[in-house]
Amino acid sequence: MRIALCVLSLLTGFYLMTGLVYSEGGFDVDLVVKPYPSWVTAVGGGEEGAWQRDHPGELAPWWQRGNFIRIIQDDWQGGIPWWIDAYDLGDLAVLIGWLVLGGAWAVRYPLRRRHAAR
Repeated sequence: MRIALCVLSLLTGFYLMTGLVYSEGGFDVDLVVKPYPSWVTAVGGGEEGAWQRDHPGELAPWWQRGNFIRIIQDDWQGGIPWWIDAYDLGDLAVLIGWLVLGGAWAVRYPLRRRHAAR
C-alpha cells in the first residue's frame, strides 16, 4: 500500500501541475506545465475572442497570456492526438486509484486493529 500511495501522490502532483490548453479559433492543443497547481486539466478552446466577450474588462487568464511551459505541441487537423486520450484516461485512473486505495485502507485498518487487540 505504501508503493501505491507514493505512485498516486506523484501522479496527482503531475496532474495538478499540468493541463491541456486548446487555442481559441484554431486546432492547436498543448500539454503544458501550469503556473500554479489546480484541479482544472483542460482550458481554452472555442470561438476566437469568446473568453474576452464573456469577461469584458477582466485580465486575460494565464493560458491566453502564455504564462506556462509547453511540454507537447500538437493540432487536431490530422485527427485526435493519441496522447490527449492517454492524458485524460490517466487522470481518471488516478481518481479511481485514490478511491480504491481509500477503500482498501478502510477495510484493512479495522482488521489490523482487531488482530492487534488479541
